[in-house]
Amino acid sequence: MLDVQRNRGAVYQEEVQFTRKVMWGHMLFGALVTTMFLFHELFWWFGASMAWYTVSLVVMYGFMSERQGFRLLLAVTFLTGAMAGLYFINRVLPGVVAPRRPLLPQAFIPIWIGLANLIYGFGTLLVLFNGKIRRAGSVGFTLW
Repeated sequence: MLDVQRNRGAVYQEEVQFTRKVMWGHMLFGALVTTMFLFHELFWWFGASMAWYTVSLVVMYGFMSERQGFRLLLAVTFLTGAMAGLYFINRVLPGVVAPRRPLLPQAFIPIWIGLANLIYGFGTLLVLFNGKIRRAGSVGFTLW
């Protein structure tokens, strides 16, 4: 029985390795995005991004546990992050008053938020349409 559990994803080993890299990339980049809001002293957006990041990790766990529908929910979560970034750049950023001594200059905000929007938009398409990610989610896997 233990041998069966250990080798359950061996059929799609290449797919699982690719999907692990995508999941680790999200975990690292999502934490970086959240931290950047903190460094720019945008505390409300820091809290909102922490909530989004936490929800995305829960959804990611459901996807890795081969639960049906969580791949689509993960794509929706990525799309929500990208759309929130677009909203921030277009509506919120023009009205943001820079703190007296920020840790990072405010001119840096559009660069990293634009990059995050592109990455999470691409991640949405990747999770929705990539066959490797679909197959890896069908057998279940862990991050190590």
